[in-house]
This record gives sequence, structure tokens and C-alpha cells, in this order.
Amino acid sequence: MSPVAGTRLGRYERCVWSSVGALFLCASIAHAQTTEVVPKVRSDSLSALADTTGVPQRDISDVISKVLGKEDRIKAEATMQPTPGLALVILPTIGYNPAYGAYIGLSGSANGWLGEPAHTRVSVFALSFTYSTSQQTSLQFKSDAWVPGNKWNYKGDWRYLDTSQPTYGLGPLSEQTTGKYPMNFVMWRLYQTAYVRMGPNIYFGPGYHLNIHDHIEDERANAGEQTPFTIYSEGPVDRTVSSGLSANVLIDSRDSPIYATKGFQWNASLRGYVTTLGSDKNWQELLSDFRAYPRMPTGPQDVLAIWNTLWMTFGPAPYLDTPAVGWDTFGKSARGYVQGRLRAPNQMYTELEYRKVLSKDGLWGATVFLNGTSSTMDSGTLSKFDPGAGVGLRIKFIKRTRTNFTLDFGWGNSASSGVYFGTGEYF
Repeated sequence: MSPVAGTRLGRYERCVWSSVGALFLCASIAHAQTTEVVPKVRSDSLSALADTTGVPQRDISDVISKVLGKEDRIKAEATMQPTPGLALVILPTIGYNPAYGAYIGLSGSANGWLGEPAHTRVSVFALSFTYSTSQQTSLQFKSDAWVPGNKWNYKGDWRYLDTSQPTYGLGPLSEQTTGKYPMNFVMWRLYQTAYVRMGPNIYFGPGYHLNIHDHIEDERANAGEQTPFTIYSEGPVDRTVSSGLSANVLIDSRDSPIYATKGFQWNASLRGYVTTLGSDKNWQELLSDFRAYPRMPTGPQDVLAIWNTLWMTFGPAPYLDTPAVGWDTFGKSARGYVQGRLRAPNQMYTELEYRKVLSKDGLWGATVFLNGTSSTMDSGTLSKFDPGAGVGLRIKFIKRTRTNFTLDFGWGNSASSGVYFGTGEYF
């Protein structure tokens, strides 16, 4: 993530790499200097937070600047006026995810406004390349672009993955009795959606969706066993293609796409994959994603976040295209379970998270979360929920956008657990 537009990046500082310094990912690279100082703007969420606490907000770059004796360069965030434009940050990345293990890579992000901030939502672009200790390669580009005046919104999810991931069969954990089945595959994804404004915070638009899974290897099937993949696919399959169009609706009243403190978002998509566009078979998919951030009586520093998704398929969806935890756009669902641990033709997911800022300057925070996944074979029934829960630590990474460094510990059923390390809230 990057500073907001209206700032220019300060000169690169040398990071003293140590076991602690490495954890902060050279955060001083992202230290920003203001280009314009104006009277306090109360519409800015950070200004409102500073007004409430009476304490200037801090992030990692402020701490490093103080250590390096550069504290005089730091301007009070409440006096910064956002201006149109994008701020670019390129950083080395390190992290850990239970599905891939530890990983290293390079990421670039551009955040800011493509029009006047008073009338245009924040746009976010992110490009990343990672390589993990399990020899998995990932190249991903995510975009959420708002044109001046919010007349159009463009969302993109493009991926290339050369990966390995076990499957455990379809349905809830209680129906899985035969352990894991290691699989290898290469995935190409191109999702692109365009929304046009139809009313205040209401958007409709078409989309195109392409999933290609190639070089599929089911290791236990290759050894002569029947596996959930071969049973569902009615035989061995080494390549699947799903290509189709969608109709989409978006309602978004959140105050920020990065760290929402109020409002809600509902994004729904009905997709039809057809052979005339290159799909192997004709089938359909319905996704509903609802997120809400009700005001807390304890003040603007505390956030209750609510997330619910419904993901259903109709017809012969390829096995690797069926709903599975951790396969949402940003791979954030079901902390406590490895990606793909729960999979079924239909899935409902719900999560509650309470976010608490521990220090008045906003530098330190913590979270506690609870989630549940219902994985069903029949769209007319609801299976028992497989629960997950956990706690997390937050350190302010970029105060202007309220982007946090996140470290979470999650637990699920059947001794499932995971450590999650990255930047940005989960929803």
C-alpha cells in the first residue's frame, strides 16, 4: 500500500536490517512529505480521529524517522489537504500464509484520486510477484479504479499461479474422512468488470470472467487411487476452461475501501459460462458479498466489521472452480483454515471482527475475530458451520490511508490453525 495522493515520496532511507527491522519491510521507503499545508479538513477520517483523541497519529515511518533523527520532517497529518493524483510505492515483501509457507517477492501499489477528492473515491492498484518456500510462483494484479466524479468504477483481478495445493474432498469437515489429496496446477485468471453509476452509491455493469487450470496433476490419482477430483470430474482431467459474461451490482457507502469505519458494501455477480466463449461446459455462478461497519459507542477508533458471502454454482462447474475458502478476490476468507480446505458446489461464509486501537496515537491495535463456513452439496440445504476464531496484532503502516501491518493467529476444527502476516485489513 502507499501514501495517499497529494504527497511526494521522501528520499529513500537505509533500513538497518535486523530480526525486527526486517519485519517492518523497510517501511521508511514509504515516508511522505506534504506538498501543501492548509487549515484542518474535518471531512478527512484521519483528521476526525486526531480531533477525537487530541493526539497526533503515528505510523512506522514516524518511529523510524525519530530513531534516525528526522522527526522535524514529519507534518501533522490533520493539516494535509488531499489532492488529485496517485502515489506509487514499490517495496520488497515477505510474509507467511499456511497455503504457501513463507514467501518473498516484490510489490508495487498506487493509491489516490483520479479526480477531485471531494467528489471521487480512492482508487487502488496493486501488482505483486512472490515465490514461496514450497516453490510456488504467483503474479497478481488487482485494481479498483474510480473515474472523476465516480461515474464509472472498474474492478480487475488478474492472476498467474504455478502452484500446488491439496484438496480434501467436497463438503464440511464432518464428511471428509480420507485425508488430503496433493494437487499441482497452473492457473490463469482474467476477471474484469465495469460499473456505471445509476444512483447515489449504486452501480450496475457487465463483466468478463476467464479461469484456465492447466497441467493439473492429482498425485494420488496418478498412483491409481480414486480421488474426490476424479470422481467429481468423471475421470482424469489435466485442463479446464471456464469463460463467460456477468451482470453485476455494487452498492457502496463505506468511508474508505482500505480501512472502513462506517457504511456498508454489497457486491453481487451473476455469471454465465458458455461454450460459445470457449468454456468447456455451460454452467452458472452466483456470488453475493456483503460487508457492514456499524458505528461503535466506544468511539471512532473501534470498529465492528461484519462480512457475509454466498457463493453458489449451477450446472457442471469444474472442480477447481467450485467455491472454496481462501479463493475470494484477495484470499482473505476463513482464517484458521488453509486455502481450499473447505470446498463444495455451494458455500456460505460469515465473519465478525472487532478492531481496537490500543494507543491514542493509532500506532498499535488489536483484533479478535470469529468466522463460520457452511459447505453444501445441495443449494437447498445448509450444512453445519465449520467455525474459526483468532486474534491479531496491528501496527500502523501508513497513517494517511490507515493501512496496518497485520499479524493474525487463527484456529479451526480438526486441529486446523494458521499464522497470517501481511498489510491491510482482511475486509
